[in-house]
Amino acid sequence: MSSTNLALINSEHLFSQADALLLQTGRGSLRQADLRRTFSNAYYGLFHAILTAAADEAVGRTRRNDPLWTLAYRSISHQRLKTVCNDLQAATLKPKIRRYEPPGGFGGHIVTIGGAVSELQDRRHAADYDPSLSFLQTDARAALQTARSAVNRLAYLEADQRRAFLYLLLFEPR
Repeated sequence: MSSTNLALINSEHLFSQADALLLQTGRGSLRQADLRRTFSNAYYGLFHAILTAAADEAVGRTRRNDPLWTLAYRSISHQRLKTVCNDLQAATLKPKIRRYEPPGGFGGHIVTIGGAVSELQDRRHAADYDPSLSFLQTDARAALQTARSAVNRLAYLEADQRRAFLYLLLFEPR
């Protein structure tokens, strides 16, 4: 394993792989393993897009080969991401979050992204760990669309909203 050339996990590659799983034809219905993998790819595509955005914000896009960039990228856990996203969806922000709210508020895009993270993480857990469940192709497609939409929203956030969201992921308010 070489760290000389950074091999980013590209969200769209994960989404494209999921598309390919869903487009298999000639076998009748899709295998549960393919549907379950689609939920996983959808979540991880969004997860890695957020981690990349956070490391770019904190260290800089041009410094992706710097070990500090990797440190920032790896500092966000799945639990931390879900906790912050759930906190930002609350009707009333907790005081420790409100303190970092941008002047115009976090806005609907942040709430939508947060909802997508929570939903997709739950769906991924179910797909990966609950053998008693069966999944539908329509649900897998919907999850993939949710993930793509959230990644697009992340790209178009207002700068102050984006910065506040990403910094809340990187640095836990106390």
